[in-house]
Amino acid sequence: MDRTVVVRYRTREDARAENRRLIEEVFAQLTREQPAEVTYSAFELGDSGQFVHTATAADGALSQLDAFQRFQRDIGSRVVTGPEAETATVIGAYRPVPASVPVAVAFVEAFGRRDLPTVTGMLHEDVVFDSPRTHLTGVADVSAAIGEFAAAVTGVDVLDAFGDDDRALVVYDMHTGPFGTLRTVDHITVRGSRIASDTVVFDTARLPR
Repeated sequence: MDRTVVVRYRTREDARAENRRLIEEVFAQLTREQPAEVTYSAFELGDSGQFVHTATAADGALSQLDAFQRFQRDIGSRVVTGPEAETATVIGAYRPVPASVPVAVAFVEAFGRRDLPTVTGMLHEDVVFDSPRTHLTGVADVSAAIGEFAAAVTGVDVLDAFGDDDRALVVYDMHTGPFGTLRTVDHITVRGSRIASDTVVFDTARLPR
């Protein structure tokens, strides 16, 4: 069962930099491994040497991380007060939509409208495009291929979209004249608000009964 904990403590002046480094290693491991069962934040309050951590996690999920174990190992030698831990009740939480998601959705919707000037304008100059039909690089070739296929598309219905600041997955139904409706997934990377790569996956095979 998930629980939320808030931890406060004050470090010695000569231990602040080391404490910060150990915390940064925890976030580096979280970024690499991206455990779904952990939400974690850490704050340093001004120049006071005070730190506050908040974590919502399944029991043991955070303490299993090697970097977190290193952070905890000698914390008693770094602090002058604390650590003091309290269980907290989450009343509400807000997380903004990651930066890549609205860009990716706008790109897919422009494709569904067959708005090729917008599609082309959103492509990064060294864009890479992969689909079940082709592998292409560069704005000219990618735009031409998308335009050719878009001629068969009558619209798209976006079902879901999620990601982080650089990558997004967009799931949508692509309606076409010759092929019917294709359930489609685009894995898109965004660089400077433009599409750096787009990998399109769809499967028209019928499942056996």
